[in-house]
Amino acid sequence: MTSLRSIKARVERLLWGIAAGRCEFEGCNKVLYRHEITGSNENLAEKAHIHAVSPGGARYCPDNDGFKNNVNNLMLVCPQCHASIDRNEEKYTPENLFAMKYKHEKRIFKLTGIGAELHSHMVYYTAGIAGTHHSVNDGDARNALALFGRYPSDDSPIDLGQHGNLVEDNEDNFYDSNAKNLYRVVKSRISDVISAGENIALFALAPQPLLMLVGRLLNDKYNVAVFNCHRRKTDKWRWDETDSNIEFRSKMPDKVFATSGIALAFSLSSYIVPERIKAVLGDDIAIYIVTIDSPNRGFVISPNIMDDFVSKSREVMETIKQRHGKDNDIHVFPAMPSSLAVRFGMDYMPKTDNKLLIYDEQADKGFVYALSIGGNNDK
Repeated sequence: MTSLRSIKARVERLLWGIAAGRCEFEGCNKVLYRHEITGSNENLAEKAHIHAVSPGGARYCPDNDGFKNNVNNLMLVCPQCHASIDRNEEKYTPENLFAMKYKHEKRIFKLTGIGAELHSHMVYYTAGIAGTHHSVNDGDARNALALFGRYPSDDSPIDLGQHGNLVEDNEDNFYDSNAKNLYRVVKSRISDVISAGENIALFALAPQPLLMLVGRLLNDKYNVAVFNCHRRKTDKWRWDETDSNIEFRSKMPDKVFATSGIALAFSLSSYIVPERIKAVLGDDIAIYIVTIDSPNRGFVISPNIMDDFVSKSREVMETIKQRHGKDNDIHVFPAMPSSLAVRFGMDYMPKTDNKLLIYDEQADKGFVYALSIGGNNDK
């Protein structure tokens, strides 16, 4: 006699396939074919009925008896989640469980549809900002990459950060130390490991001069997808699903004299008034500004916004070159989201662009010189 709980082998195989061998309980996602301690391959899965097969079972509904052992009524789960589901019927209603199952299986379908060639080396870069040491949440980054339509090339990311360096960004040797480390680590962990033309997914949180340098070092050999850290509690690196447009505007000086110095201000996350630049460089300065209507830190919500920014910043760089020539240095004053700082560095062309002297704003000092890009620095 066949048990009411008997699940046909073909149904079980189908469930394993659509769940990809992972627990379907939301937030778990545990691998169910490998022991997490011993690493041995085992079948650790249980099949949870959303509607119980018999009276007295969790979430039993007599109207659905012919449906009970159908794959649409089953969740592939780990033993702990199975127990939690059945012990908390009021909390885990059929509606909640069907939603979990649908969300998990939809995600698996989407991820397994990513082509084998669409892989990216995940690269993390962090450095202290105003005394705070940041980190990239690996789960958030991997989720953002998957939603971007790619998967990691390797089990572990490539970390470019200088760990153990307790020098703060307001100390004299902070930028020199971090810049030297970047040149070395990009060569040893990127240039000597990754082939030219391969895909890189970059997740970076650092002072803006260092982000520009990271972009410069990665700009000409690889296909780099830059991600932006968003101001939300979870999924901080995920792009919004809908495209958004931001109008970038440029402000050019009316008159330019041969003796004038050149300043380029990015007034994007906050507005930089010209007086703050003149306090550093003096009054004889031609100030070029790239800005938006309402500068703020959270407007970069889709990749196309970065592309629009690069178009506008390139336009301004070319205008500066035409007006001042290539041999005059540009003093760069950034107040911008991290992804745009990286993309500005990526767009830099050492053979044709002016040398950049990049400044960092510090709470007690105002803008101070940080590092340079171009000139003799480009090997």
